[in-house]
Amino acid sequence: MKTYELVCAFRIKEGQDVAGIEAVKKILTDHSVEIKSEEDMGDRELAYEIDRETRGRYRLFNVELNQEKLPKIEDELKLRPEILRYLFVVCG
Repeated sequence: MKTYELVCAFRIKEGQDVAGIEAVKKILTDHSVEIKSEEDMGDRELAYEIDRETRGRYRLFNVELNQEKLPKIEDELKLRPEILRYLFVVCG
């Protein structure tokens, strides 16, 4: 099991950020991922426009997961319309 940081940028409009955060938590728990900590990084201006969005709500998750599960998790994250972008980074 490795420790990762997962950073997600969510759509802000119509409460999609809250729905997106809950969706990410559900995806992670469905794959037996341990969420060590979670930090709200707030609303930020995007570096470039994504799907006509210029701002996003950023959230940082510190998670521990089995490396083999990562492709499945990424596939599910790609299907969520509330998520503008995500990035997994290996810690340590």
